[in-house]
Amino acid sequence: MRNPAPSPYPFNVKAAEAMLDKAGFPRGSDRTRFHVTLDYNPSGEDQKRTGDIVRALLGRAGIAVDIRAQDMGSFVRRVYSDREFEFTINGASNLFDPTVGVQRLYWSKNFIKGVPFSNCTHYSSPEVNKLLEDAAVENDPAKRVALFKQFQDTMAKEVPDMNLCSPVFLTLSNTRVHNELLTAEGVESNLGSVLVDV
Repeated sequence: MRNPAPSPYPFNVKAAEAMLDKAGFPRGSDRTRFHVTLDYNPSGEDQKRTGDIVRALLGRAGIAVDIRAQDMGSFVRRVYSDREFEFTINGASNLFDPTVGVQRLYWSKNFIKGVPFSNCTHYSSPEVNKLLEDAAVENDPAKRVALFKQFQDTMAKEVPDMNLCSPVFLTLSNTRVHNELLTAEGVESNLGSVLVDV
């Protein structure tokens, strides 16, 4: 259901530098504009590696990124309870339906301190709330897709967060395995109906 339109923001370090200069963040004598701390979700090595890439890329524009490592409990408390962070690398999933997987991240009614993996950016938009709420109850698949594409267009303009990468999930199977679910449940399936020939 992802909108296939390309990003409206091309990679352009010179344009970024000009914008930072205009915003009042010139490079200092050490060529650094300012420091920011990045907290990454410690659930897997991929989040740390993404943080390393972000640090290198922002460094090209003079933004120094200090990466803070911590255990999962500390990360969740800092980001979702204390709300004391500058920016974070996190993971999110569409799950089996965008109303379940995506709405929680952008619906202003889901900014709830202490609830992990909810609206940590404190993003709030009555227009987006309505799009998400309308999509949640729309029964016509074509109309529902149109609502989510309108939501995606709004996110591309307002940029409450940035989607940096999307993993590819593969399903491996064996002819001895039966009734495995290859549906939208994906990795969320409980595999309760699977049978294996012995």
